[in-house]
Formats: sequence, C-alpha cells, structure tokens
Amino acid sequence: INKIIMEATKGSRFYGNELKKEKQVNQRIKNMMQQKAQITSQQLRKAQLQVDRFAMELERNRNLNNTIVHVDMDAFYAAVEMRDNPELKEKPIAVGSMSMLATSNYHARRFGVRAAMPGFIAKRLCPQLTIVPPNFDKYRAVSKEVKEILAEYDPNFMAMSLDEAYLNITQHLQERQSWPEDKRRYFIKMGNYRKIDTPGQEADELTEHEHSISPLLFEDSPSDLQPQGSPSQLNSEEQNNPQIAQNSVVFGTSAEEVVKEIRFRIEQKTTLTASAGIAPNTMLAKVCSDKNKPNGQYQIPPSRSAVMDFIKDLPIRKVSGIGKVTEKMLLALGIVTCTDLYQQRALLSLLFSESSWHYFLHIALGLGSTDLARDGERKSMSVERTFSEISKTEEQYSLCQELCTELAHDLQKEGLKGRTVTIKLKNVDFEVKTRASTVLSAISTAEDIFAIAKELLRTEVNAGSPHPLRLRLMGVRMSTFSNDDDRKHQQRSIIGFLQAGNQALSPTGYTPDKTDKTELVKPLEMSHKKSFFDKKRSERLSNCQDPPRCKVAGEQALQTSEPSQALKKMSESFETSENSDDPQTFVCPVCFREQEGISLEAFNEHVDACLDGPSTSENSEMPGHSRASSVDIGQQEDAHRAVPLCEKPGHGNGELTSVDSTDLTEIEDRSPRAAGVGAVGNNLSKEEEYPDIQDKPCPLSSANETVSTLSRRDSAQPCRDEAVTGR
Repeated sequence: INKIIMEATKGSRFYGNELKKEKQVNQRIKNMMQQKAQITSQQLRKAQLQVDRFAMELERNRNLNNTIVHVDMDAFYAAVEMRDNPELKEKPIAVGSMSMLATSNYHARRFGVRAAMPGFIAKRLCPQLTIVPPNFDKYRAVSKEVKEILAEYDPNFMAMSLDEAYLNITQHLQERQSWPEDKRRYFIKMGNYRKIDTPGQEADELTEHEHSISPLLFEDSPSDLQPQGSPSQLNSEEQNNPQIAQNSVVFGTSAEEVVKEIRFRIEQKTTLTASAGIAPNTMLAKVCSDKNKPNGQYQIPPSRSAVMDFIKDLPIRKVSGIGKVTEKMLLALGIVTCTDLYQQRALLSLLFSESSWHYFLHIALGLGSTDLARDGERKSMSVERTFSEISKTEEQYSLCQELCTELAHDLQKEGLKGRTVTIKLKNVDFEVKTRASTVLSAISTAEDIFAIAKELLRTEVNAGSPHPLRLRLMGVRMSTFSNDDDRKHQQRSIIGFLQAGNQALSPTGYTPDKTDKTELVKPLEMSHKKSFFDKKRSERLSNCQDPPRCKVAGEQALQTSEPSQALKKMSESFETSENSDDPQTFVCPVCFREQEGISLEAFNEHVDACLDGPSTSENSEMPGHSRASSVDIGQQEDAHRAVPLCEKPGHGNGELTSVDSTDLTEIEDRSPRAAGVGAVGNNLSKEEEYPDIQDKPCPLSSANETVSTLSRRDSAQPCRDEAVTGR
C-alpha cells in the first residue's frame, strides 16, 4: 500500500510536502537523540525519583468506580449512503471528493483506502472505488436519532462528533438493578415481518434477509445481537399476541448487557451498526471500542489488574493522542508498547515537555478521565472548503463571500454573535496560514463578516504580489462569542455608569440617617466592586487636604441628596434630556450636588471639573469669591510654589478662621493651573500638622494681597512652608 501511495504521489506537491514534514520530524529526532546523549546518570536517577513520586500520586487517585462507554458508529457516512442506496452495499465506496475523503466502508479499507486521504490516491489503491459526495444534513439527522437513544442512558453524555460519544452509565446501572424484565424487553417490528404460524417457532428461525437489515460493512462482521428489527416497548396489544412476544429480546442488568441494548436499539432505529468499548475511564473505553470493530464491543473489568493486563502489550499507536509523528519519535527511543512507555518514564521526562510525559505516564498506567462534564458554551464556529486550485483573485473573493454567507446562516440559527473573524488558507504546496481580526462589537451578518474576511484575504493576496495566491483550501471561523460576562466589561454610556454606581452603593448600607464619618471618608470601603464615579469620589475625599471640611461637605451632600436617589434622579434627567438642549436639573455623580438650570453640555463640564480634582469643584461652589484671570494666576504661581503659613493678627492661638481661608482662596480660578493654588486654603486648618506654629508668629498679609506678594515676603518670614504642587 505504501509503495502504491509513493508511486501515485511522487513528484506531486503533496509528495513534496510529505517529504518536507518528514525532514522536520527527522530533525526533531536528531535533536532529541543529541539531548539524550548529554543526559548523565545522576540526572536520570533524579528524574526517576520525581516521576515515581508522581506515579504514586496517580495510583492513589485511581478511580475504578465509574463505567464509561464509548459508542462509535461503524463507517458512519459510508453506512448511511449504503443504507439509502442499496446498489452501493456490495461495492467499495468512500465519501468525499478527489481532493479529500471523509471516510470509507470496510470493503474499501481492505485496499488501504482511509479517511483524510486524497481521492486520487484512493483511486490508485482501489480503481473500482466509488466516491460519493457528502450530505451532511442527512448525517446530522441520523446522528440526532442516535443521540436520542444515548440520552436515555446518560442525559449528560458527551458527543465528540456526529458518529461517536462517551457515556457514563454508572447511575443507570444502579437504577437498572431493580427494573422488572418487561422494562428491559424490546420487540421486533419489521415492515417485511414474516408471520410465524407455529407458536413454538423461535425468533432465530427468521430468514437471513429478515435477520439483519443493516448494510453489509464487512463480511466477517460479528453479530452478537440477534434477532434484529425495529424495537419497541411492550404494549397491551403485544402482550396478547404470542407471535410478537416470541420475537422479543430481554437484556440483562450488567454493563455488557446495557451496551448490547444500546447497540441493538441504534441498529433497529437507524439500520446502522455501532461498536462500543466499556472501561473505567475514557481513554481505555475508546481503545476498547476499536477492539472488535465493526459491530462489536469489548469490556475491561473495573480492577487494576485487569487494566494493567490489557495495557501492557497495547501498541502505543492504538492510544488516542499518539499520532504518527509521536509514534516515530518514541520508536527512535525503542518504545513500542505501553510497557516500554512505563519503563522509559524517567528518560521521557527529560526529553519531552511536562504535559507530554505526564500524558505518557497516564497511558502507561491505564489512567484516563472519568469526568464527562460537558462545556455547553461553544467557543467557535467555522466553515471550510477543499477544492482544485484557485488562483484568480475574483474567484477567491467570491468563494470567501459564499463561506461568510454560510457561516452567518449557521450563526443566526444558533443565535450567536462573535468579535473575532479568522480565515484559513492552504496553498497548493499544502502550507497552511491563518489570519484573524477582532472587532469591538459582536457581529453575525454575512456583510459584516465578509467585510473583515475580505480585508484579511486581501492582505494575504498583496503579500504574495505580483505572484498570484494559489489556494486549494479556504475556511472562515467566528470566535470570541459575546455573552453576559463580556457585556459587563464593554464600554458603557454615562447612564450606565450611574446605574452601576447605584448598584455599587447599595451594599455599603447607606441610608439617609446614616452619616458615620468613617463611611464618609471612605464610603465604598465595604464594597467589593466600585464604579468609576465611586472610585473618583473616594479619591477626592482621601486626597482632600482639609479632612474636617471634606467631611462636612460630604455630610451636606449626602443629606441634600442620598446617593441612590441622586443617581436615580440623574438617570431620569438624562433620559428626558437626551434629545433636548433646554436647561435641566442634574445631580453630579461625584459631589452629589444639584446643578439647576444648566444644559447637558454645561453639566458635563461640571462633572469633568469634579473629576479633575477636589479643589476645583469644591472651591468653585464657594460664593462671593473674586476670580483672577488665568494669566495672572499663572504668573503668580510661577513666581513661587510655596505659601507661608502663619497666624493672622488677632488670633493668638495660631488658628485661622474661615475668613482666612476665604482670603487665601480669592485668587482661585476654574483653570487647571489654579487648582494647585486653590488647594492652599485647604491646608491652613491643619494645625495638627504644624505643632510649632504657635511659637512662630508672623504678620499675615491682608486679604487683598496676592500670592506673588506672599511669595516675595516668604524669605523674611520664619514660618514653616508647605509645598503646593500643581495639577
């Protein structure tokens, strides 16, 4: 077979790509052997101890309490086609195209025809091969019928594809022990049912044609399920009909009997056969399902000795997850069976990655998963096509658009929207490239998907210019589906911020009559999640240079407008003013103060001012302050960034009255540069920060003096200075 494949492909691009991959594998093996030669005996002993400790841990956690079943339909696509077209039953057939085959029946497999094989090679192996185009709608319909049966034995079964699934029948076996015989009895109903005249005639005396209505997959297929037909549970009419009752079959309560029943029901409902494996875990169950294919089953008893007896002579290639590349690399180390895998465990831990040698050790010990918890959330959806060479850009864009339309149809059927579009391209040299692009908003329409996919395809076309892009496969995939968690992190409008703030405030226990100072300083200390405005409000209060004043302001704000009511009121104001420029009354989400008779733009400016810093918004609300121009303030601020603190005449105790604070904030302006100067007034009442201020009396300038005058007199004053930084 290999000789025919080589002769059929020699000189082709497929053959060249295979040689290229083989060269890469050989280089990996060479590097691995060089690494092996450098391993010392001390390293090997240390690795042996490490691996043995891990193996002991795995043994302690070995679970033999579950009964896992792997059900695999026999040559599924081909069997469906043979069922629907009786002329194909005795012929070698394959489903696919001349470019690639999806599967083949067992007649064709005798000639070496396999899935994932190019059709032209299969034709060389089997000239009389009939290639049937696939019909996935039909395959999905049959698969649905099979899954309906499987769900009766394990509602949480895990489907791996259209034709295979894992079941955990542990609970079903427990319940089945108390079932009466009638609940485990199934009857034969056939369209060409032959009437049995003699009451004593047994069911197994049916004609050969009536005996099996399944398509012939292989001449020596085992037939352990007799008789066969369309099953049904017992009803009153059948109870009174001894002829029908004689054509019934009763299944036992063991795991083996349960699997026979499952396969029996699948065959009677679909006229297709299935193979199955029974084992304590998924890895072994999958190996067992291939043991007696087609139309057979195999069981490993739930004991460690039975598992190890089965695994010791098992070729490593039989295990799912070990492909031809891994097999070749292990063969270079002299590893053929699972026993060899265990004996070389220390060496493997030094030559392979941690995840790889962990997997090898699991295989060598016959361990696998027993958890069939299904992740119901789909991660991606894609469509792709394999075809003869396409090198014209217009045809490539047209095909891309067709794929996007098909993908959009599938997405809309599932009600899905995604943000990441990926295109997959395979050129005539069998090189595969993928390009992806992620957008901000989720999309699902054909137009939106194609707009992104077209740009990705254009990038690849331009990259190879002036040479044309020669493709033989194209696919489009959608991923990063939007869900509730994603929507939580998307950018929201200001109303969304306010609503989030309202929700964030509720856990803190704020009520109109609760104004504890500790909560006012850090109002959201008890909340696990803070909104944007909550954080800004906390920063304003914590960064405030005059805590007593900030507390009073906070108390007034909360007393004037309780937070949740303020936010609710603001949300209503926004809703009524979205399309109106008339003056409205708003409540600031930062300072909780009502802003009456202003437009939405003016209110936005106020919110910006509050977010810029505590001094700007607070001082801007103080009545009776004269405003200095921003130019004057800039000149005064540049003169010196320190303001002396001293006691005002007439206040021998060194404390400053509110008049002093007002005097020093006369020069405040709404400009950002005035923010730092405005903060001076907030620092004057911090007597506790200057314990020696009473011992350093100095005259204070009058209320009409400017900051620049204070700065010029700074050197002559023995007062302590406080550095004031700008915004």
